[in-house]
Amino acid sequence: MRLLFITNLYPPYVVGGNEMLCEDVVCGLRGRGHEVTVLCGRGRLLAGRPDLRPELELDLDRKSESFLGGRVPTAWEAFRQHVFSPASFEATRRALRRLRPELVVVWNLYMASLSPAIAAEWNAAPTVVHLFDKWLYHGLRDLPGLLKPVVRWKRWLVGGAPLVLQPWLRLLLRPRRMVAVSRFIKRFYERAGFPGGAITVNHIGVPAGVFPQARLARREPGAPLRLLYVGSLWEGKGPQVAVRAVGRLLRAGTRARLDVCGSGTPHFLAFLRQTIADETSADHVVLHGQVDRSRLRELYGASDVLVFPSQWDEPFAAVPLEAMSCGLPVVATTAGGTPEAIEDGVNGLLVPPAEPDQLAAALQRLAADEDLRLRLAANSARVARERFSFDRYVDRLEAYYRACLRSPR
Repeated sequence: MRLLFITNLYPPYVVGGNEMLCEDVVCGLRGRGHEVTVLCGRGRLLAGRPDLRPELELDLDRKSESFLGGRVPTAWEAFRQHVFSPASFEATRRALRRLRPELVVVWNLYMASLSPAIAAEWNAAPTVVHLFDKWLYHGLRDLPGLLKPVVRWKRWLVGGAPLVLQPWLRLLLRPRRMVAVSRFIKRFYERAGFPGGAITVNHIGVPAGVFPQARLARREPGAPLRLLYVGSLWEGKGPQVAVRAVGRLLRAGTRARLDVCGSGTPHFLAFLRQTIADETSADHVVLHGQVDRSRLRELYGASDVLVFPSQWDEPFAAVPLEAMSCGLPVVATTAGGTPEAIEDGVNGLLVPPAEPDQLAAALQRLAADEDLRLRLAANSARVARERFSFDRYVDRLEAYYRACLRSPR
C-alpha cells in the first residue's frame, strides 16, 4: 500500500507516547513492504529526511509554548491552531497531488488545526481518522470547552463557534472511517453524535522486544518500595498526587522512593518541586527529566510498581502497557480507558483519581504483601503479551487499511 500519514508531532519531537507510537507503526508498516510518507509539523531536527514532509504550520521547535501552555496564543493564532490553517491546508493538498497515496491516515492533529483532515477528506483516496483523544470532537463540536478564554470579547467570540462556525466545519469534514484507541473513546464520540458504526476500536500494543520482562524477585527485607512515574509533567497526569501519596507512605512508616520521568513547563516543575519539599524530600523523590527508551527500560527493570495517577480522562496510554510488558504491577486510576488494560486485583490495582490517600493505601498493600505484588507482576507480563502485542496491533491496522481500500469511496 502507498500510505500518507498526517500528524502533528513526530519524533524526536515528543510530548507523550502518541508520537512514539506513530513512528513505531510507520516503521512497522515499512518493514512489511508498504510505502509510507509522513506529513507533520516543522522542526530543525526533521530536515533532510526523505521519508518526512515537515510542512504543516506548526513550529515543533517551540512545542513547549504550543503544547505545554508556555504562551497564550493570539486569537488569530488560536484559530489557525485549532480550526483552520490556510498554510497547512495548502501543504496537505500539495502532498496529496505529489504523492498520490492510496490511503490517507490522519493520526493526530491537535494544535495543527482541522485543515489537513479537511484537505484529505476531499481527496480522491479514502481517509482513516485515528481517535487517540478528543481533538476531533473539540474541533468539530466544542471549541469553548477546549479554549476556555478569560477575556470577555474572546469568550463571546468563542462561545458562538458551536452555533455559527462549527456547523460549517462539520459539512466540510465528515469522517466515515475512524479508529478509536479504546472503548471509552468510542463511547465518548458516540455520545457526542458521531456515528458509532463508523468507529472501530483497536487497542494499541507495545513491542515486547523493546520492553522485555525482567526477572521477578522478592524485595530485600526492609528495602524501600521502588515506585516509578512516567509521563508528561502536568496536573492532568497527576504526578503531584503520586508525590503526596509517597508523603503519606513515609509518614505511616513505609519506606518508599519515587522516580519521576518526564518533562513539563517551568511553572509546573516549580509547583512539583515545592510539593516534593512539602511532602517528602529530594532523597525520596527524584526528577529524571525526559529519558530515552534504553534508560526507561532500565528503570522499569529496577522498579517494583508503576504509579499511573492520571486525573484527566486518559484515553488509553502506552506507559502502563510498557510497564506490564516488563513485568511491573500497575497502580492506576479509573479515569478514562485505563481499566480496559488494568483489571483490579489481577494485573494491578485501581483507585479513584485525585485521591492521594487511596493511592497510598493501594501502594501500602503492595509494600506489605510480596506475594500479591509478584502475582500481579506475573499477570501483567502475561496480559501484555496475550492482549497488547505490538505485532498483532499492526496486523489489525494493516487488515483495516486494506479493507478501506476495498470499500466504496
